[in-house]
Amino acid sequence: MCWIFAYMWEKEATSFLLNWLRKLEYRWYDSAWIVEINNAWDFYLEKSVWKVWNLVNLVEKNEKDLTNYHIWIAHTRWATHGWVTLENCHPHYSLNKRFFLVHNGIIENYIELKKSLIKDWYTFYGDTDSEVLVKLIEKYFEKDLEYTIKKITKILEWAYAIAVIDRENPDVLVWAKIGSPLVLGFGQKEFFLSSDPNALNQTCNNFIPLEDGEIVIIKDNNFNIFNFNNELLADKEYHEFEEMEEERWKWDYAHYMLKEIYEIPYIFKNAIAWRINYEKDEIKSNTLAKLTQENIKKIEIIASWTSYNAGLTAATWFEELADLPTQVHMSTEFKYKKHFINQKTLYVFISQSGETADSLECLKIVKNKWGLTFWVVNVVWSSIARLTDMWLYTHSWTEIWVASTKAFIGQLTVLLLMSLALWNSRNLEYLKYKEIIWALENFDEKINEVLKRADKIKAIALRYSDYKNMFFLGRNLLYPIAMEWSLKLKEITYHHSEAYSSGELKHGPLSLIEENFPTVLLNPKTKLYDKNISTLKEVGAREWKVIWFITDWDKNKDLYTDIVEIPDTIEELTPFLLATTLDLFAYYIALNLWREIDKPRNLAKSVTVE
Repeated sequence: MCWIFAYMWEKEATSFLLNWLRKLEYRWYDSAWIVEINNAWDFYLEKSVWKVWNLVNLVEKNEKDLTNYHIWIAHTRWATHGWVTLENCHPHYSLNKRFFLVHNGIIENYIELKKSLIKDWYTFYGDTDSEVLVKLIEKYFEKDLEYTIKKITKILEWAYAIAVIDRENPDVLVWAKIGSPLVLGFGQKEFFLSSDPNALNQTCNNFIPLEDGEIVIIKDNNFNIFNFNNELLADKEYHEFEEMEEERWKWDYAHYMLKEIYEIPYIFKNAIAWRINYEKDEIKSNTLAKLTQENIKKIEIIASWTSYNAGLTAATWFEELADLPTQVHMSTEFKYKKHFINQKTLYVFISQSGETADSLECLKIVKNKWGLTFWVVNVVWSSIARLTDMWLYTHSWTEIWVASTKAFIGQLTVLLLMSLALWNSRNLEYLKYKEIIWALENFDEKINEVLKRADKIKAIALRYSDYKNMFFLGRNLLYPIAMEWSLKLKEITYHHSEAYSSGELKHGPLSLIEENFPTVLLNPKTKLYDKNISTLKEVGAREWKVIWFITDWDKNKDLYTDIVEIPDTIEELTPFLLATTLDLFAYYIALNLWREIDKPRNLAKSVTVE
């Protein structure tokens, strides 16, 4: 899950490189470097482990004149093979020092390939799969880089985005891609390449997302894109940047996480804006209108972690509202299961970035068997969005911090709209349908009410921040919410947490009850409210510490010790209020523990390798 940025033009670009690295610091990494090259193959290279500021300090000490250099590459590494050392940091070079390579992704058969190279007397200075790649280029080099890269791609397994430079042709930069994301950006006679277009915003005028099996050759102030069959692709679609730079500002918030929690009401409102006609009680969306024309008998959702939890929540809506049986798969597991692709099944993919590697592979499996695909999307030009039959935009803007808050709300909102559209098209319980539509009209005000209670949530969170174990319990629609915020607590506090259905306590978890293992129990006003009161009796008899997340005016408030209240709403919308409340709860615990909240250790924003 490395990230690559490159610039090609005769203009000093050191500040560009460092700025790109800073823009994507919210993605976890463990080393960084920059290299700058001129036509005489004189180059300036700096590497550092851990933070970008280490690299910045090294660069600031450099006194070399770089004004006539024309190839500029920056890179952050997230170690998948080999220790975090300067030797394993990119760029990697061939034995003859002719070829230099940058790589994002994983080569799964690198051990087999490395053994073969060793038999041919190749030696290795590091432990990475990327070094194997550059020595394969040296071994199989013939004619030119483009031809050689096409040749070696036939023996590589899994994903990569690579940039290769040939010392004997220093004015040529060659890129190739399979699986890992890569975009080509354009300025004023300038070329930019990046693993993530967010690094290019405010720098480029527009960009082209590259597809799998494509090679970009930049030479003589021009570019060409070919596929691996050597066909020139002259009709590639250009995209314009839509994000405003101010979206990336933290303003006066202590962390991006906190800023993005406070953006949740706007994200919710944006996701339903123009999609509901409240006067006619109807969903207004060409995509959803098209969806309701399909003969759908079942839904299968494929996603990972936070998106998976959003899918589990939506499964309850699809089943209870739209009367459609729904199954939810972890994308890492779906890929390796036996597939029964059915033309009457809708396959829904959820991925905030649209580049999640395992979800993308699952999508290809379904598409190859002519399954009907739908993607809940926040990046409209991403790989998954370009491959699906239909998609709906979440309008969640750019999410800067690593773990997800507002993007989760955007996903839930779009999934709820899908269930409502399918529900109405099937003529099911119209009065209940109208009740939900009416509740949505000013629902962002209820989310704002949660944010106004931040100080009360903080007070409870601080009392529990020193506990290193915690249970999250929910039931039915709220069980996935318990799962998501057990995950969130792990991600940003590094403390252990578990999530269970509150009805499952007797089936094992009760054995863990002790004084230092408190529980968060989600029990707003729902059809299972009384069942959760019975759970209170079970844990209360054992003097277990319980934090109750309840609805205002709860009739049993006197039974509880610590409580967090959310505004009253209909049952179907409680996930939105609880999610926002639990965002704040997890944030304030991490804040009190002095964690690096926006960049939790070892986590990457977009998982582009399996």
